Amino acid sequence: MNIGKKYKATRLQTVDFCKHLHIEDYAVQVVQFASPPKWHLAHTTWFFETFILIPYSNNYIPFNANFNFLFNSYYNNVGDRILQTNRGNMSRPTTGEIYEYRAYVDAIMLELLTDVADKEIIDLVILGLNHEQQHQELLITDVKYMLGAQCFIPGF
Repeated sequence: MNIGKKYKATRLQTVDFCKHLHIEDYAVQVVQFASPPKWHLAHTTWFFETFILIPYSNNYIPFNANFNFLFNSYYNNVGDRILQTNRGNMSRPTTGEIYEYRAYVDAIMLELLTDVADKEIIDLVILGLNHEQQHQELLITDVKYMLGAQCFIPGF
């Protein structure tokens, strides 16, 4: 499978995991060690933007300069970040904006990957896809934990 197809398939898998969520589910963080679904969606996008598009795509314009602070995780060399325990306190950006962010980054990434031959870029994309897959696992775990917490509410 070529790198562009692998990129698209991996990114679509994350969105597919979220298709059964309600809009209210995207921002919930029931415990400090979990992250809301919209944070996972944005953080994995931030990775591609920060480590591939900004350094390797000519004239790339970041989707939103504030996203570096909001969706950085533990990459201290990239800048400050929101505390993990506060990820569930963000009503903004909206889930719709996060999906717009993903579409924006994905379109430029797929364009970049149409004829990429640079081994360094390919290796970074593979690292980013492995990172995305790690977050797919975390996303599923966090959503199961979140939905499991709902069982304490009668009727849900």
